[in-house]
Amino acid sequence: VLMVSLLLSMGSVFAQTPAKKSLPQVPITYPGDTDESIIRRAKWIEEAKKEGNTLSWWGILLPAEAGKELAEFNKVYPQIKVEYWRGEADEVASKLELQFTSKRGMNDVALGAGEINHPRWRKMGMLEKFTDLIPGIGKWDKNFYGPEGDSAVPGSNATTPQHNTKLVSPAEVPKSWEELLQPKWKGQLGMPTDPRAWWTLALAEGGWGVEKTLDYVTKLKAQKPQMQKGPPQGHALLIAGDFKIFTNNFIRHVILSQAKGAAVDWCRVNPIILSGPNIILPMYAPRPNAARLFLEWYLSPAGLRAHE
Repeated sequence: VLMVSLLLSMGSVFAQTPAKKSLPQVPITYPGDTDESIIRRAKWIEEAKKEGNTLSWWGILLPAEAGKELAEFNKVYPQIKVEYWRGEADEVASKLELQFTSKRGMNDVALGAGEINHPRWRKMGMLEKFTDLIPGIGKWDKNFYGPEGDSAVPGSNATTPQHNTKLVSPAEVPKSWEELLQPKWKGQLGMPTDPRAWWTLALAEGGWGVEKTLDYVTKLKAQKPQMQKGPPQGHALLIAGDFKIFTNNFIRHVILSQAKGAAVDWCRVNPIILSGPNIILPMYAPRPNAARLFLEWYLSPAGLRAHE
């Protein structure tokens, strides 16, 4: 009788234990997902519908590069129409700041607006925190997202000098940054106006430090380089033969151009400069839920593979 009573009592306890609620269906899950993040993602999807399932993305990627990434994003979220606008870093930054000061929101996500602006923008209240919403962010290297939680680097660019292989013989190819200072290259160089590569060389771990970098850039200026507005334009002019060497540009541009048969290669110098554009969520973005879905995907393994 005692045993029966105990079993009945246990059965009563089991019957009173509430069943675990099933999670909502979402089109994608990520490493590091929790019940909370999946429920949150489902809510963002519903709220994005109310926003019109549209998204405005401003960035520095070439349209073909951005288009490739957006095609992958739309395999997961085909209902979200993304409008992409490309500009140079200073142009993206200027538009973002004008948007904020005029309180007329157009943009939802920005890539490459210049991290040098971030301290001032934080004081202005321009940046929304979002990195704590990224599943698995705790396993990232801390150098790829800021402690303030309002920016992240989706990938690194490797920067070196580049040369036109029709105009520079294999024996002449510079094997160090210092060789760009040789008299024979005076007037034969192209150089982007964007100083971020030099900042990285001066300040990053394994770089030259401020004093050596400043001395080098001063001497490089004396070589009378043809200044170019941006890396893509300078790279195109290098291939066209407007100058023999482009002082610093992304290696990925060389890889893409070589695949098309262009006569261009990168110089095997040391150190290779590693840098990357930051992606941010502007405060007062008109479509914040679609933006969070995009950022969550863009910084996931699936999104990062699309950047390759």
